[in-house]
Amino acid sequence: MSTVATSERGVRSTALADRFLAAVPLAGLYVWLAAVYAVEAWQRVTPWLFGDELKFTQLSRAIAATGHAAQRGQPHSAGSIYPYVTAVFWLIDDVAKAYAAIKYVDVLVMASVVFPTYFLARLLVGRPAALFAAAGAGVIPSMAYSSYLVQEPLAYPWAALCFFLITKALVVRSSRRWWAAAILASVFAPAIRNELLLLPAALVIAVVFAAWSGDRARRWRAGWSPGDWIGAAVLFFGGIFLISAVGSHQSIQWLTVTRAFKHRIIVDGNWAAGSLAIGIGILPLVAGIAALFRARGEPASVEVRMFRSVAASGILVFGLYTAMKAAYLSTVFATRVEERNLIYIAPLLFVGTALVFSRRRVSLLGLTVSGAYALYLVGYALYHVTQYPYQMGVQLYSDALGFAILEQGNRYLSWTPHFARWLLLAIAVGSILVLLAPRLLRGRERIAAAVTAVAAAAVVGWSLTGEIAAATGTKSIAASAATTLKHPFGWVDTATHLKPTLYLGQNEIDQNAEWLLEFWNRSVARVSSLDGSLDGPGPAGGPNVSADGTLFWGPDPQTSASGYAYGIEDLPCIELAGDPVTSHPYAAGGRVRTWELVRLSRPNRLLSDCTGIYPDGWTGSSDSAYFRYAGPAGWLRVVYSRRDWGFASGPSPVHILLGKLVINANHQPILGKISTTVDSTIDSTQTKVAWLHVPAGGFAVHVVADKKVVPADYSPSSGDRRELGVELTYHFQTARPKR
Repeated sequence: MSTVATSERGVRSTALADRFLAAVPLAGLYVWLAAVYAVEAWQRVTPWLFGDELKFTQLSRAIAATGHAAQRGQPHSAGSIYPYVTAVFWLIDDVAKAYAAIKYVDVLVMASVVFPTYFLARLLVGRPAALFAAAGAGVIPSMAYSSYLVQEPLAYPWAALCFFLITKALVVRSSRRWWAAAILASVFAPAIRNELLLLPAALVIAVVFAAWSGDRARRWRAGWSPGDWIGAAVLFFGGIFLISAVGSHQSIQWLTVTRAFKHRIIVDGNWAAGSLAIGIGILPLVAGIAALFRARGEPASVEVRMFRSVAASGILVFGLYTAMKAAYLSTVFATRVEERNLIYIAPLLFVGTALVFSRRRVSLLGLTVSGAYALYLVGYALYHVTQYPYQMGVQLYSDALGFAILEQGNRYLSWTPHFARWLLLAIAVGSILVLLAPRLLRGRERIAAAVTAVAAAAVVGWSLTGEIAAATGTKSIAASAATTLKHPFGWVDTATHLKPTLYLGQNEIDQNAEWLLEFWNRSVARVSSLDGSLDGPGPAGGPNVSADGTLFWGPDPQTSASGYAYGIEDLPCIELAGDPVTSHPYAAGGRVRTWELVRLSRPNRLLSDCTGIYPDGWTGSSDSAYFRYAGPAGWLRVVYSRRDWGFASGPSPVHILLGKLVINANHQPILGKISTTVDSTIDSTQTKVAWLHVPAGGFAVHVVADKKVVPADYSPSSGDRRELGVELTYHFQTARPKR
């Protein structure tokens, strides 16, 4: 008896050791990828993908502070569990440490995509091929999102997990546990990201595909007459029309795209697919689609049939969604390449590629379809993409990281779109030949196996290079953003000790500096601008102003007066009543500008503000106005200049109008009755000064340049189409200096 027990313990011990050794390569792959991405996250010194990253930061911080999601103090739906997951890290006092912790956790979570991808592949192929699939899914260029504060680090591996569970449930049809797991995971998916609402749909469609491809359905269809097939086709297309009609009735987005912009669904969808194809080395797209077709002589396999049902369903729903979303965005926002919404099919494509490589056979029909599609995408569709071919004219295209390898190739290796086109066409043709290698090299199995192994290594190497290129791009942009904000990033929190602070801006053409300031300083509780030039994420409406400069956020200045402890002045136009605390430089408009932190009076009041001045100091097409709300009599020094205008454009009349400050019905200041007028001229390279004696209390000044200049009219290479008046500054002082 003891001998039997000892023997059983030995068998169990051997089995456990075998499992451990089998897990080592997969675990090693995960650890290695996580280490690489952690280094990339460490090098990304600041977020810059605003407003996604700032939006989730606002929501997470509000949850950490109050338990409820909010943006800039206003209640807002979290829209995902991601802000709740990251909220715990915002309990850390130091913003830099909290940011680092979130990045590293995101890395660990996103890299975990290798596990469900591996287990999905193991249903079909051996361990080496499954490791290839896991590695491929774990090195796509979009893995660079692992250092971003966005939903992809959580959503990408969850989608792969759902695909595995759905496939496993279809294979083991009698197992209630697998079905429960697949259903629960798919139903929970939209809580991670709204787009993953497609996963329950994918589950239903996969079940339909599995039933349709089963033996019972084939026997049933075997007795169909031509009329039966026609009737089935009518029902099929009728169902599509019905779904489209219901979608149009329920969704204005669906109605807009399907009625007026059908062609954009195809074009924009192809752009996204092409970017994904480039990022993963083209071959997985070709092989992954070809794997959906049964090869001649292929032995029947329940696992393969169920995988094909799931893969076809996933590619269908995510492909259609991406195309529809991109088409709709082109009508309301901008024409974008939305690969970011399509990355979830990458594990399916790599598992399909592993299946083709492992079985060393491919459907000629499937290869013809997928090969022709890949050649069209990389050789034509993306060469004629909007803005730049292959988006090679930008440093990093944030919604389509598949382009990163070409963008960095352009930046560092002087690749041109023409070169990229021929390179991609050569890769596409080479991919087709690799998949044909077992057929072309029949009888030379070792050579065919070597070709397959080299191709697999090349695909993983290309994808990883693309990911590193994407990470290099985001690192470079983050470093540039750091120079915009200047160190120390958390200067407001240090000075205010996290007391609520108002940021008030004016005529901000580039909001990146404000976004960075808001991210790195939790005390910035409200962001606003007097002219509406600041935007979200979150509320950014301008305040109302009373005659004495009191700021208020509702209809009544008595009940809704602003009461923040500190304020940040966007110099030179904003001047708040209070005591200066500190200042901080930042870059804007090609110049170094300054923010002033003020301990505000209660209620918060404006001393003065001005409008119409660009960050580089020039006035624009609407000229400029200066308003002072209260204070003693004194002098306003107005300096108007064209010292930086180097072209002979002739003199321009300049009019300076001084008058009474009036608050209109919208609680905004305007110029009232004019008391003083100064008429002058300004020419190239000239600088002039006007001194205006101003009364006590409120007054307003307008500066108007009659003859505007457009830089691009004098130097087409500048690309600056602004209508410019003069370079202008205002300065109030109680006494005019003798000199």
